Amino acid sequence: MAWKWYDVTSYVVGIGAQAGGSYYGSVQLNGAGFYGLLSFPRAGSPLAPASAPIVAGQQRFYGSLDFVQLPPLVDMFRNEKPVRIGWSDGNPSVFHVLTGSEPVGEGEV
Repeated sequence: MAWKWYDVTSYVVGIGAQAGGSYYGSVQLNGAGFYGLLSFPRAGSPLAPASAPIVAGQQRFYGSLDFVQLPPLVDMFRNEKPVRIGWSDGNPSVFHVLTGSEPVGEGEV
């Protein structure tokens, strides 16, 4: 099972509502040759399966996380660098958002 990894260079956070009431937030991710959208449905709503199509030569990724995961994810994008997203090529619903390697005890600067 191979993994695809992309560096996230910018992001956009959205909070809103959608017909049916399941959508509460989203984070758009951008990088070289990459666009991703993480949606955050309200608590109790089912998570949609992730997908990773290639559209017009650009890798896309669409995934869902619980709404309670939105604040720590936004905190990660605000305070960490670099940040990468990766998913299993065989099952995009298995994905991770990771920071770069940091030394132990580095603390905040």
